[in-house]
Amino acid sequence: MPIASFYELPATLLTPAEQRRSICRVIAKAWQVLGEVDILCADPETAQAMDDLLWTFQGGAFIPHGIAADEPVRIHLNCASMPQSVKALALCIEVLPATLPPCERLLDFVPADPQAKAAARERYRLCKSAGFTMQVHPLEL
Repeated sequence: MPIASFYELPATLLTPAEQRRSICRVIAKAWQVLGEVDILCADPETAQAMDDLLWTFQGGAFIPHGIAADEPVRIHLNCASMPQSVKALALCIEVLPATLPPCERLLDFVPADPQAKAAARERYRLCKSAGFTMQVHPLEL
């Protein structure tokens, strides 16, 4: 049964850059454990920001990645560019697409902002109704 892990971002991470840096930590851990991660971004700006941050978020760390690249960590703007099934799918979006590729692990992030939190609650509800085993983790700084 697939697992959906929702990570609650601390309210102290106020800027989008700080939030993305924390998301990169989760993605790095998933890559270390599962060997590959696909990241679905809402727009080209978010995709480019994630691409840039995966180079710099942690000194001395290297995560092989790229936008729609043939790397263990792949950044996508839509599901069409993803493999037919993925080990881990990290969501950097507010609204789930109509169809997602099958995955072993779904990684989602819950910002402190009330509007973004409401969107995350809807994604949680949809994942639960789709049969995912649900987990919620507070993300520590």
